[in-house]
Amino acid sequence: MTKKSAKHFSLAVIIIILISSVLYMILFPPLHKYHVDRYVPVNDQDTLLTNIVTYMGVKPRNTNFETRLDPVYRSFYVKQAGEYRFFRYYIDDSGNHFFYIIRPARHALGNRRAIGGSYKLDDDLKLLSYEELFVTQVLDEDFLEEIADDLFPAMIQNDLSKYLDNRLIIEWPDDRLQYDKQKKEWRYDVTTE
Repeated sequence: MTKKSAKHFSLAVIIIILISSVLYMILFPPLHKYHVDRYVPVNDQDTLLTNIVTYMGVKPRNTNFETRLDPVYRSFYVKQAGEYRFFRYYIDDSGNHFFYIIRPARHALGNRRAIGGSYKLDDDLKLLSYEELFVTQVLDEDFLEEIADDLFPAMIQNDLSKYLDNRLIIEWPDDRLQYDKQKKEWRYDVTTE
């Protein structure tokens, strides 16, 4: 092989590598830094989401904040979980799990809303210290995804102050409705600390 042909061969190899890299990035884009797949094995995601829906979702009739956790209702929540999806997820160095879930909303103006919150997790995927930190207004799903880029990092940094008074985005908490950490539901009878 001559020097000239070796140079062409090397150039061709470099071009092929560059084109292959670009195609790979197009076909298999890297996961968003807050994508659930980075933090939770795919095999555990359905179970985890259903466990969250047990608190976040619609309760079965004739249940309360205690009885909704009874195993007899598990299939009720599994069915609901199909309508929910993790949009953002993060686990900090202290083991706190943060989520931004887009879920159905029963409202004449739209059909989706997002809920941001946190919890810790035991080895059996049982939620510990579960808390919802905000619930958005009923909004277009594309807009819910767009605002997640600001809301989710602010929630992780415990700095939602500039969003909580924006009634166009955040519906709860407000001056009347607060999250009850013991009952794990939004209530009007909660006193703020």
